[in-house]
Amino acid sequence: MSDLDSISQAILDYVKASYGYIAISGMIDQIARVTGVRHANEWYFRRLVALALEGHIEAKVSRACNQLFIKFRRLQEGENK
Repeated sequence: MSDLDSISQAILDYVKASYGYIAISGMIDQIARVTGVRHANEWYFRRLVALALEGHIEAKVSRACNQLFIKFRRLQEGENK
């Protein structure tokens, strides 16, 4: 697995410092302030999905009728990377 780029690392640091599920809009604002770079919301969402697929963070998927919700949070104590 390759090393994370600076923005993905900043996202990972933000998620690890958060308790509970994260609010993506607040995360985007914080990451943009820290890195000085702003992207579209979808760009950040893809980075979160990639971090979850790589095992850096947790993602929980919920369905309600025809809607799909994905919530992200840091790995809990005792969970493997």
